[in-house]
Amino acid sequence: MKPLVWLTLSFLLAVQGVAQDAKSLQQSRQIKLSTGEVVDYLLYQPTVDAESAKLPLLLFLHGGGEGGDDLEKVKTHGPPKEIEKGRDFPMIVISPLNPEIRGFWDEDRLARFMDAVTKDLGHDENRVYLAGMSRGGYGSYRLAMENPDRFAAMLILCAAAPTPYAQWLGDVPIWLIHGRKDPVIPVSESIEMEAVLRKKGRKVKLTIHPEASHDVWTQTFESNEAIDWLLKHKRS
Repeated sequence: MKPLVWLTLSFLLAVQGVAQDAKSLQQSRQIKLSTGEVVDYLLYQPTVDAESAKLPLLLFLHGGGEGGDDLEKVKTHGPPKEIEKGRDFPMIVISPLNPEIRGFWDEDRLARFMDAVTKDLGHDENRVYLAGMSRGGYGSYRLAMENPDRFAAMLILCAAAPTPYAQWLGDVPIWLIHGRKDPVIPVSESIEMEAVLRKKGRKVKLTIHPEASHDVWTQTFESNEAIDWLLKHKRS
């Protein structure tokens, strides 16, 4: 084999190996809560130096299209999709499955799940982040509303919630992201929530993608911008 061909082949194999290693770090898991409830979830833990600082943690809530009993569907969008593609994230990522095909996320169940699953992770409890898209965005609103001191920052993508929720969201910084041409959840939902949050003196940021429809999650998570924004925040 010619040296150039051998070097090219070696490089491709090395790249493939890196991607496979990244994929293998996202594990399919199941946990039984003290209530008897069973939760299926994906857990991603980046490899780090044992002496490094504690890692932050991201809880990702998927949209309505991934609900049901197939955990593999959770890898369709968002951070789980990027991880499967071989991308490394500078944080632990937990992505539970909503067992309801048509129903909403149960925020009390999510809180119990978080208590149980994070107990032995050794993460930085002051840097726990929340991200939700569509129905998962509504679930994020509900979870943060019931646990206002739990999260350091949150991303809400193409979602809706009653504006009175704003008064119960605490001081958690929120970044709202929506498509101007969203036919599923009108962009006005995020515009109105941003206005109420700002009026109440909350830390809120609104991004409207002028040509986007319901899918704003692809460009959001393909970029590092949203993750970098989360990492700037720490719960005091």
